Amino acid sequence: MKTVLRMLAIVSLVGAFILPAQAAEFRSSEQSVSIGQNEKPRDLHLAGRNIIVDAAISGDLVLAGETILSNGEVENSLFIAGGTVTVRSHVLRHVRIAGGTVTLSGKIDGDVYVAGGDVTLADTSEIGGGLYIASGTITLNGKVNGELRVGSGTVVVNGIVGPSSIYAEEISLTSKARVNGNFNYHSSKTATIDPAAVITGQTNYTKYQGSQFDKYGIFFGSFLTLGYLLRLLGAILLGWLLLRFWPRTSRKIADFSFGSPLPAIGYGLLTLIGVIVAVIVLFFIIVGTGIASMVFALWLITLMIGSIFGKILLGSWLYRLFKKDAGYQLTIGTIALGVIVSSLVIFVPIIGPFIAFILFLLGVGSVFNLIIHSRETTDTNPTV
Repeated sequence: MKTVLRMLAIVSLVGAFILPAQAAEFRSSEQSVSIGQNEKPRDLHLAGRNIIVDAAISGDLVLAGETILSNGEVENSLFIAGGTVTVRSHVLRHVRIAGGTVTLSGKIDGDVYVAGGDVTLADTSEIGGGLYIASGTITLNGKVNGELRVGSGTVVVNGIVGPSSIYAEEISLTSKARVNGNFNYHSSKTATIDPAAVITGQTNYTKYQGSQFDKYGIFFGSFLTLGYLLRLLGAILLGWLLLRFWPRTSRKIADFSFGSPLPAIGYGLLTLIGVIVAVIVLFFIIVGTGIASMVFALWLITLMIGSIFGKILLGSWLYRLFKKDAGYQLTIGTIALGVIVSSLVIFVPIIGPFIAFILFLLGVGSVFNLIIHSRETTDTNPTV
């Protein structure tokens, strides 16, 4: 096991991040993580409940947590997945955010991609590139030099934006609004445009009716990169739920994975291939159709849970590698660490997909082993 996981760690840290000088620095905590101005990190990845970054980052900054505040300058790109997100930083490249409540008040030289519930650009914010947003409500008070593409329920433009394409139920341009270029919007009703608002190009309105309102085609291409952040946040949340409500079961799965990695991988292959064969056979038997459907559904659930555990196991091993700890940890920090690294390792040429597949089999096989060997499948006293 040590050899296998050491290989995973080396490939994940060196190959996936492909950092020319040094590997990214990982920090995690169950409570708060704070990076002061006196620190000088390069590429930094943080996971914790509450995160505050005041230091200047000379590389990329990746943050995952419940409440996140970024104040320091970021020389490369900023990636955030969180509940409440506030960015006051000057980011020299791009920003990608998935969050519940998102507030931007700093300067971003590149493009900004946001998926969130409530998104606000403060009047001090300035975006050098384009702004691409999918959210519930959007208030734009700052300045966007590039294009604006939005899909939302309610959009209020109270600042300066470039050529705009907006899909929303309610759209308002206040007296302070200025659109440098064409203003194209798609809604079930006409936008509210103050007479003092300035639109230098043409205004084009397309009316949507009923189910047609879900046609967000014009900006879907821009949000493909947001899929990464949304999957990242969803995987972290699912992993936390598994550890929170089934801690002893999770520990049993981890014990088997670390103690018997080869059998776990074997069980993973058996689950992946054998169950499909069994389902196909049952479908050819009239009385087995219902059973096949049930087995197939359970198979999909096993694959999903096993995939998450593969990521948790990787994060736990990496944490132990960094901390030189004798045991392994199953915490929100190791979940976030494993999810982030495993999502990046697949981009390593040739060996990356293979490593990701091995992690997948390891997690799936360990879950399958628990199903067929353990009588106790639920926990009644969560402790994580």
